[in-house]
Amino acid sequence: MRAQLILNVNAQKHLIAKAVSEYVDFSKRVYIAYGSLNQYILYHLGVDIEGLYVAGCFTNDRLNVTSSRPKPVVLQNGRIINIENFEITKDDVFIKGANALWYENGKKNAAVAAADENGGTFGNFYIKAACRGSKVIIPVSHEKLIPFYVPSTQNVDISMGSKIAMLRFFYGEILTEIEAFKILYGLEAKIIAAGGIFGNEGSVVLEVEGDKVDEAMNFIEQHKNLKILKRSSFLY
Repeated sequence: MRAQLILNVNAQKHLIAKAVSEYVDFSKRVYIAYGSLNQYILYHLGVDIEGLYVAGCFTNDRLNVTSSRPKPVVLQNGRIINIENFEITKDDVFIKGANALWYENGKKNAAVAAADENGGTFGNFYIKAACRGSKVIIPVSHEKLIPFYVPSTQNVDISMGSKIAMLRFFYGEILTEIEAFKILYGLEAKIIAAGGIFGNEGSVVLEVEGDKVDEAMNFIEQHKNLKILKRSSFLY
């Protein structure tokens, strides 16, 4: 069966989050970095987080950094464990979201915004995970598709909110809606259109093909309006 499906931003996050929850081996130690999509992953894992699980976000027409946030989540066998230091190993998993997605030579690439002068999660955690050969998963939706990567630093004169650097991921596996449809339902998926109005801003339209189209459509219908992010305090 072949079908055309429209996913609003909320459905995109739920679809990718559900796929990550089934794709990653959570019997291992899994470090989950801050990020809005990562909060959806925690939801689908049954891990309840109070407040907003992000370090920074784009909202209120500004580049924001949160003034307070929950403790970073580390899971072992699907349960939260306490660690004192980020001593990730080659046997561990690190999940890190992105703020930009683009295609280059037929391959997906991603980058993340960093407002911290030391590179934030990228500089403090991602680099260590990459150096030690940990499994790195980068979940990101096509809402964040850009034409191409533009190197950008915090060295600007003015900013609408926090000044950011765009740091390009050089290691890890990028997981989008396309991979999510394959993981969850065995569907081949292609992006054919994007955008919308009256609540469908940021939506993507996909053409999918396979035997479980109905299951995929049911998931989208059930989750497209299920919003889990809770507004928290922001530092401008």
